[in-house]
Amino acid sequence: MVYLYAALGVVMMTGIMAVVEMGLSLTGQSLFLKPDDPYRQNFITNAVGKRDQQMLRLLHDKDDLDFIGRSLQSAQLCDQLLCRSSLAGAAYCRSATTLVPANVVANDAAERLPELAELTRAGVSPHADGFLANACALQVGTHRLLVQPDPIPEDSQIPYRLFSCVLSGDESRCDFESN
Repeated sequence: MVYLYAALGVVMMTGIMAVVEMGLSLTGQSLFLKPDDPYRQNFITNAVGKRDQQMLRLLHDKDDLDFIGRSLQSAQLCDQLLCRSSLAGAAYCRSATTLVPANVVANDAAERLPELAELTRAGVSPHADGFLANACALQVGTHRLLVQPDPIPEDSQIPYRLFSCVLSGDESRCDFESN
């Protein structure tokens, strides 16, 4: 009798696990935990999400784009983004038409874009032959932002694309930058 109950228990547990597996396969989930995504962890705990939002705000604002320019690439794009977003870059601000006083741009950047104030050029540029060849690489700590001129913009008012990641370990480039 003991063997019968043990066998029934095993059959019941097998049936329950089969139903759970079938349910998980329908929803696309797994019983096993996914590896931690450093971007998702830092998005909530650090300023990564705010920094991405503020960079997008900068790249979509008509006045900022008029100041920065709509057809820049690589180093020139980095210079203008740093000029418009960080206090350190404000001393080198140049508009297409006039020289803007550094203190005006610095105060504006500090008020509107506080999370971008610590941006610097990334130590490692994107691959010269990759799909991000003309991109500007900026970085704060382990947060890497890549701003690329859109080769075929659907909207002429949005000429740049933003890519972002959080580097882990000894990485110097985002995973999606590899060819």
